[in-house]
Amino acid sequence: MSAGGPGVDKEQVFDVLRARLRDELDAVGRGAAMARDAATSAEARPENQYDTRALEASYLAAGQGERLAAARALSGWAEVVAVRRSTRVEAGALAALDSPTGAQWILFAPRGGLELLVDGVTVTLISVSSPLGTALAGLGVDDEVEVDSPTGVRTVAITHLR
Repeated sequence: MSAGGPGVDKEQVFDVLRARLRDELDAVGRGAAMARDAATSAEARPENQYDTRALEASYLAAGQGERLAAARALSGWAEVVAVRRSTRVEAGALAALDSPTGAQWILFAPRGGLELLVDGVTVTLISVSSPLGTALAGLGVDDEVEVDSPTGVRTVAITHLR
C-alpha cells in the first residue's frame, strides 16, 4: 500500500503504539531490574584491583535505567497526547511523505526509532528534534523541503496529514 493510501487510521496508530510501549516497558523494566541486581550482588564484588565486573555491571545497570526512563517518557506522552487531526507537522502528527526513496508514513513524536505495523502499513516514529523532524516542523500538506540524508540531499513532500 502506498503512503498516500486511505488505510492508516491515526487512532489505530496510537492504539498500536501504546500497546507496543507497554510491552517495551515490561521488557526494559525486567532488564533494568536484572542489571541492577547483578551490579549489587555479592558475585559482582571485585576479587582484586584489576577485576572490573562490578564496574561493568554498574554501567549496564545505568544504561538500562536510561532506556527505562526514555520508554516511560514516550509512553507517558502517548497516553496523554490528544489524537486530533493535524494540519501542520508537530509532535503527534501522522504524515505521509513522498521522496526519491519512496513513500512512507511517519508519526512525529518526542523520541523516534520505532516502527509500527498498522493494518499492513509500516508507520515509523521520527523524533521532532531529528533532522527530518526539524526540517518539516510547521509545514503542511503539499509543502516540500530539501533534507540532508546519509545518501545526500533529498526532497521530501508532505502528501497527507492526519
